Amino acid sequence: MVNPQVIGYIGAAVASLFFGSNYVPVKNYPTGNGLAFTWVMSVGTLVVAYCAMFISKDYIFDPWGLLGGTLWSIGNFCVIPIVKTIGIGLGLLLWCCSSIITGYFTGKFGWFGLDKQSVSHPALNWIGFACIVAAVIFFFFIKPTIEEKDEHSYSSIVDDSEIGNGIDNYNNNNNGYNSINNNNNNNNNGNRRRSGTFNNQPKKSIFERMPPPYNTILGIVLSVFSGIMYGVNMVPMQLWKQSNVDASPLSFVFCHFSGIFLANTAVFIVYSIIVRPPQIFPQTIFPSFFSGLLWGIANVGLMVATQNLGYTIGFPMGSGGPMIVSSLWSVFYFREIQGVKNLLILLISFIFLGAGITILALSS
Repeated sequence: MVNPQVIGYIGAAVASLFFGSNYVPVKNYPTGNGLAFTWVMSVGTLVVAYCAMFISKDYIFDPWGLLGGTLWSIGNFCVIPIVKTIGIGLGLLLWCCSSIITGYFTGKFGWFGLDKQSVSHPALNWIGFACIVAAVIFFFFIKPTIEEKDEHSYSSIVDDSEIGNGIDNYNNNNNGYNSINNNNNNNNNGNRRRSGTFNNQPKKSIFERMPPPYNTILGIVLSVFSGIMYGVNMVPMQLWKQSNVDASPLSFVFCHFSGIFLANTAVFIVYSIIVRPPQIFPQTIFPSFFSGLLWGIANVGLMVATQNLGYTIGFPMGSGGPMIVSSLWSVFYFREIQGVKNLLILLISFIFLGAGITILALSS
């Protein structure tokens, strides 16, 4: 029988690879306000849940498991206002840090009813954790290079400008969308097609209309809150595992992912009732679904890592590792990270991150 620790490390590696790659399929497709994208993505995660159920030949359907998926979805819904108030760079730094810190402390101190996790070498465990947090902070100082001349060359999860009015507007103006990063650097590029003309002053959302410093305060608060939700969404699974020590981690996947699907479905239905027609881009549906498949595989890996290695080792490894993979995509494929200074900072981040993951492994 394979050692549970080995399975946990494999799970962390799978989480790192697929979390770092899951948004690549939608990189160059319009995603609008993100609500349709996240719903289709949740359908992809549900397919992964069914596959996990068939592989494990067992599953549970516990309300607490639904809560775990819902907590993750709540954190994910905060991404849109975060991007519109403080940008993806600072927002990503804050929610990554708060997520890793929350998850680590949850296992370390036994929060929310979890058993305190002990390791063979506590000092090494703290040092490894500190290295991963330091690596995240270094990532903040990397300034991506954005190609402004071609809007199709780069796109991200959530557009920072208001994009058309659904399918018809996109068909009328195939260039009418921008990426998060483009808009962080140039917020007036969000052109919109209306009645055969371009409107260079798109209507801003309520978050964009907030005056400073209130918009900054809101963005920081939501980023920290989002990270906390990401950090505790595995708690219901860990509580279940404490009572079912010999159970397979895959048994809990269906319940957890169902919470994600149901939460996203409820929000999308409410959105579709309020906004008619809802903003949907048909050419983005399959990439969004495929993105959900990759994310689902990644989260299964993180669940396996967390169950077998615990919150103080598996969760930080599975949450910090994806930064390496996503950065490699940015350097070698999307060419977003260029220049000696940026590459040097990235190298330092990789050193801290690799050292942190290695030290965490040795602490066990």
